Amino acid sequence: MSVRASTIAIAMIGLAEALAVPASAQLQGQTIRIAIGAPLTGGAATFGVEMKQAVELALAEQNAGGGLLGGRVEARVADDEANDAKGLAVARGFCEDPRILGVVGHVNSNVSISASTAYQACGLLMITPMSSHPGVTDRGLPNVFRLTNRDDHKGPGLAAYLYRKVGKHRAVVVDDQTAYGKGLADLFASAFAALGGTVVARPTVKVGDRDFRALLRELPKDFDVLFFGGIAEAAYVLKQMREFGLSQLFACGDGCWNVKGFIQPAAGAATQGQGVLVLSAAPAVGRVPGSAEFAERYTKAYGPIANYAANSYDSARLLLRAIEQAAKAAHGTPSRADVAAAMRGLRFQGIAYARPVEWDTKGDNRAAVIFLNVVEGERFKEIGEITRDDVSK
Repeated sequence: MSVRASTIAIAMIGLAEALAVPASAQLQGQTIRIAIGAPLTGGAATFGVEMKQAVELALAEQNAGGGLLGGRVEARVADDEANDAKGLAVARGFCEDPRILGVVGHVNSNVSISASTAYQACGLLMITPMSSHPGVTDRGLPNVFRLTNRDDHKGPGLAAYLYRKVGKHRAVVVDDQTAYGKGLADLFASAFAALGGTVVARPTVKVGDRDFRALLRELPKDFDVLFFGGIAEAAYVLKQMREFGLSQLFACGDGCWNVKGFIQPAAGAATQGQGVLVLSAAPAVGRVPGSAEFAERYTKAYGPIANYAANSYDSARLLLRAIEQAAKAAHGTPSRADVAAAMRGLRFQGIAYARPVEWDTKGDNRAAVIFLNVVEGERFKEIGEITRDDVSK
């Protein structure tokens, strides 16, 4: 046999062996690694810890069901501290680990925007369950995806609801000076004014502040709603409002959609005066098939759900599905580019939204919706939905 014929024969044997490997076991014996980047300490930690737990539950269930094409999945976890510079450092660390094929993260929009520059450079897929600033996806990066809705839908949608349906015409708008908080507050304020409302005051607070008495003393007396853009400071602004005898409606974005981070530290203030109106980025547990069963499993493992667990769980499952499809196409371990391309084409029915997840050209989820909630006792009660038509009217 000639050298050339021998080479061809060996190649054919190798091809036959590859084809003989069942598709369900193309990653047999391998470890598939993803990463989780989130604030695990500080004021946004309730969001980050819940995200981490929901992702880890998705991985545990995948492994219990036989793994991913025969391989075991694991996560590398890092605390981004809700800080831009720390988030960028975390992202660079993930990039340097060649075994990582995708990232679920981050929580804070400013961190997601910062970290995504590193992910773009190394081709690593990032899917954020909750960062909502338009800048996360407006750059059109091919490896960046967002499951939740955008602030330029949330802010104007809430402004329209308050002005048209609740009859609020004079707003105080406060933000925490973060990309998320300021961005959402600016969008709310401009939309409220465009509708005919008046923004009577536009103060700011600092992340970490807890004493807002000076701010509250200076507010005009004739406002009818206070909108807060931010996260951890919201409960304390509300609590001190009520202590000052200010009974006006308190409205907030989904940074306040957090039982542990908002309702509990508000210590009953959320049901005083005219109450609160809080956005959420997913429907109440039980409305989407499979969500109640997921909540039962999550609660058994970690305790009650506070906010974005369903979004985080679906984000992890989307990433795993993208890795699976890319691995099947590659007949083995896929590249990072393969995984990002597979994610782009996915259509996936999860438990966070009623419609299947599909991506638009920016990487935003076409199925994302916005819900309105009040507080009853120690829980949120869903009272309505904001559609894209509500925003565009």
